[in-house]
Amino acid sequence: MSQPLPPGRRRRSPLTRGGRATLTADAIAAAMLELAGRRGFAAVSMQDLAAELGVTVRALYRHVRDRQEVVDRAVELWLSRWPTPDLDPARWQQSLREYCLLHRTLARRHPRALLVSLDERISDAGVPARRLAAPEQFLRFLTEVGLELPDALFVHSDLTIRIYGFVLFIDYRADIGEPVAEQYPAPRSWLDRHPDLDLPLLHRARTEGGFDSDVMFERVTTEVVHTVERLLTATR
Repeated sequence: MSQPLPPGRRRRSPLTRGGRATLTADAIAAAMLELAGRRGFAAVSMQDLAAELGVTVRALYRHVRDRQEVVDRAVELWLSRWPTPDLDPARWQQSLREYCLLHRTLARRHPRALLVSLDERISDAGVPARRLAAPEQFLRFLTEVGLELPDALFVHSDLTIRIYGFVLFIDYRADIGEPVAEQYPAPRSWLDRHPDLDLPLLHRARTEGGFDSDVMFERVTTEVVHTVERLLTATR
């Protein structure tokens, strides 16, 4: 994060340094992705980007047309980093678990960016091919395992909701330093505020629950596997 300049000094646009460019459209997009991953796209202005990069807002506009271009480039950069999954129908349960863990790991890098479809209007022009190849391969994997396409689509949607919800409500809060374990399933301060309520299970959960996000995520992936198993049984 850039530091404020001393009074009387102006921040200069570092178009070149030692004969080499130091600010590019790609660098601006990367900064947007990093900030949006922590704050959400809607919370990042051009002024925020300029402060992050240590330049003036005017300098940014020498490299990009407007904020929309920065958002489009940031989303394109983000999606380009999503790998095509390695899925093996012969060992589908383990492959599915690995797939869930991979997406959890990727989503944790820029968690608030997961809300981009709610925060921004994105151009379709910059969507990388691999962003389409990945779900295609996952659906093919599920159909090769034995699911009908409607069931495969349900699993894809169900898995996405589970993983992204987990990252946003559990991992994100823990990764920014919030004491998630102390707040689950209800903060002690909430319970203390209502001592007259009969809440024995909530009180027991605070002392006996043994909250562990990795253990909880393992249970989430187990439920995804069980969902596929139930659908396969119904199909047969």
